Amino acid sequence: MKRRIALALAVCATACAPDEGPPDVAASPPLGQEEQGVDTLATPSEQNAIRFLEQATFGPRLARGASPLPLDSVEQVVAVGVPASITAQFNAPRSTFDPAAVPDLGSQFFSNAIQGQDQLRQRVAFALSQVFVVSQNGIPNPPTPENEPRLAMAGYLNLLSQRAFGNFRQLLEAITLDPAMGTYLDMANNKAFKGNGQRVEPNENYAREMLQLFTLGLHQLDEDGTQKLDANGAPIPAYSEAHVQAFAAALSGWTYASATGCPARGGSNPANYPAPMIGCDVNHDGRAQLLLRGQLTTAGAGAAQHLQEALDNVFADPNVPPFICKQLIQHLVTSNPSPAYVQRVVNAFKDDGTGVRGNLRFVVRRIIEDVEARGPTPSSALQASYGHLRSPALFVTTLVRWLGGTLDTTDGKDPGARLSTWSRNLGQYVPRPPSVFSYYPPNAPAPGANGLLGPEFAILDTATITARANFVHEFLYTGAAANAGIVIDLNAVPAPPTDLVTWLDRYLLHDTMSADLQLILQNALADSRAGDALRTKKLALYLTTLSPEFQIQR
Repeated sequence: MKRRIALALAVCATACAPDEGPPDVAASPPLGQEEQGVDTLATPSEQNAIRFLEQATFGPRLARGASPLPLDSVEQVVAVGVPASITAQFNAPRSTFDPAAVPDLGSQFFSNAIQGQDQLRQRVAFALSQVFVVSQNGIPNPPTPENEPRLAMAGYLNLLSQRAFGNFRQLLEAITLDPAMGTYLDMANNKAFKGNGQRVEPNENYAREMLQLFTLGLHQLDEDGTQKLDANGAPIPAYSEAHVQAFAAALSGWTYASATGCPARGGSNPANYPAPMIGCDVNHDGRAQLLLRGQLTTAGAGAAQHLQEALDNVFADPNVPPFICKQLIQHLVTSNPSPAYVQRVVNAFKDDGTGVRGNLRFVVRRIIEDVEARGPTPSSALQASYGHLRSPALFVTTLVRWLGGTLDTTDGKDPGARLSTWSRNLGQYVPRPPSVFSYYPPNAPAPGANGLLGPEFAILDTATITARANFVHEFLYTGAAANAGIVIDLNAVPAPPTDLVTWLDRYLLHDTMSADLQLILQNALADSRAGDALRTKKLALYLTTLSPEFQIQR
């Protein structure tokens, strides 16, 4: 146990440090946001504040009489405005993962999501974990504690939250050298030589996924995120197989940190997760490699120099800003951002106003303050294609947070584990995505939507739709939540049917409830079988949260 705690502290020393990103750069009002009557970025309406919290947290909260107002409450956002709320979130104390704690990492994730003050950082880190994918299921479980998967995964998740508001280039280097990533995608002990000195082709796994999933995507993009086409109308590849081989060679020679340093030629160091990997020239291919846009690495240079040259090369590629920015918009705001929205965020990625490229803090601010994200409702021009299906994790946490959920861990209770199990049943087992493509691919189509994207729909089927209904029923009716230590407060929810429907419309749907849903609720609540006041509240919540109007975050 002492060894395990020491290793956990070592992980925290490298991954729980303060955010090392650039300082916040205040964004000028996005196009169209300079003046919206009384509903501006600085003075948002209640509906606008709720939409902001849906995008920037794991679910809006009401203050419920708390003083001072919580950072993530509707009342606080209305009081101070969107820009100030974002700045406060940038500065909130960071939630971390502890591999030595009894609750597993999935339980810790949901505990942080419900109660952590750094809601925006957690949302962005969660989005990044679905771009730069490492799965706890993909890390072997040797007998020694320093090699166990949860130690590796805790360090990786802490790294993502630490770097969530930093610079993309620094983030890319950190994940490249992270030992969990090294294990998951074979970057660790990727050698260019056998023990007898015979040259071998390095493993291409990390190089391929870095290009395809972490930076460029498969096809060349215009800055607005649309695909470039050749003279025949076909997509243009963003890289070639030769590029994959070149990056694999340039990134060869890295291994796990060890007190004895680098192994002999052709040798390997054992897995070691508390520290970043080390570069070993003895196993590195030092030849010049032809990278993107015709750039060559330096002939005869070592692993460290070639790493810098390779990552600088891919970071400077014009495909990186639209590929990354569109995915962040998809995770936080809407699955089908307009090309103009993507272009505005790409401009922020390219230059934060001080000449810096890749300032994620500025990019996140731009995403959430953009005219397509703000306002009491999406504009009429966007209605047909706007929003995204709440992923299982967000569906679970949003309901808990709206109902004032707190987590009681006394008497051995593990409320985070119950939340994690519900999310797993709905198709999202955090932090165990089933493949390097995460829980669902970013380009998955929405069913029957004429070409619109709907990534989260890739894990929505008859089984998981039923699981969503079962979750809400268990949560509200069976006592499973209370027994697990999930404490909710229905006192703020009014009991009279008319007031109840108005409350649900005002808060859960920010005044967008359709006449059809209102009629369904009114008829259900008027039925003599609805029960007493408490059961009436639960029935109305059940019907509202399972409606498409709530399941699609807009």
